[in-house]
Amino acid sequence: MARARRTEDDDVSLFPFLSVIAAVIGVLTLMIAAVTLGQMNQDDVKEAVKNAIAMEDIQQQTAASETELQALKLQLDQKQAELLNSANARETELVKTRSELDSLLKQLAKEQQRVAEQKETTIVIPEVPQNQRETIDDMQTQLKDIQQRLALLQKDLNQRKNPADEATVSILPGGSGITFEPNFVECTAGAIVLHHQQPPLRIRLNEVAANKAFVALLNKVANAKQQSIIFLVRSDGLQSYRTVRGLCQANNVRNGKLPVVGNGRLDFSHFTKK
Repeated sequence: MARARRTEDDDVSLFPFLSVIAAVIGVLTLMIAAVTLGQMNQDDVKEAVKNAIAMEDIQQQTAASETELQALKLQLDQKQAELLNSANARETELVKTRSELDSLLKQLAKEQQRVAEQKETTIVIPEVPQNQRETIDDMQTQLKDIQQRLALLQKDLNQRKNPADEATVSILPGGSGITFEPNFVECTAGAIVLHHQQPPLRIRLNEVAANKAFVALLNKVANAKQQSIIFLVRSDGLQSYRTVRGLCQANNVRNGKLPVVGNGRLDFSHFTKK
C-alpha cells in the first residue's frame, strides 16, 4: 500500500533557534570582556607598558654593552700580546745587562786586586830630635872644610896643563844590578849628590831627611819594581853612605853600592849607551 505523502505544515525549521544561541553566546562574550576590562586597573596597564618599554631599552643597552665588551676584549688581547713581547724583550735585555755587569764586576775585582798589590808606599822620614839637629857652628865648620877642599881642587886644577884631560871615573854596569834601572846617588864628605836630576843636586847630609827631592826618590823606587838606588861611595863619603843607606833600609827601599876610587869626575856614559 503506498505511503501517504506529508503535507507542508508538518515540516520544522531550526534556523531561528541556532541564531538565538549564537546571539546569546556573543552577548555573553561581550559581557565577560566588559566585566574583565572593568575590573582591570588602568595604572597597572600603564606600568606594564612602561616596563615593557624599559625592558626593550635595557635589552638594546645590553646588546650595545656586549658589542663594546667584545671590542674591549680584542683591545685587551692586543695589549697583552704587546706587553708579552715587551716583557720578553726586557728579559733578554736584562740577561744581557746582567752578563755585562758580571763582567764589569770581575774586571773591578781584578783592578782592585792589582791596585792592592801595587799600593803606593809613602816614605815617612822621622823628625830629627832637637839635640841631634845641626847647629850654626857645625855648619860653619863644614863650610870651612868645604872651602879648604875647594881651594885644594882649584889649586890642583890650576896645576893641570890641559883641563880637558881631567881624570874621570867610569861607572860600569855589572852584577845582579843590571836588571834594574839605577838612580845614582854620590856619597861624599858631609853631603850626597843626586845624579838622576839635571843638573845634579847636592844635598848636605844633615838636610837629607827633610829634602823633598830625596824623599821623592825614595817614593819612586819603593813603588817601582824595576827601580833601584845605587850609592857611589867616595873614599871620604862613608859616613854619608851609612846615613842614607839607613834611611833606605828603614823604608824597605831597594839599594846597592859601588865604590868610587879617586876624586875624578863621574862618567855615566856606559849606562846611557843603547
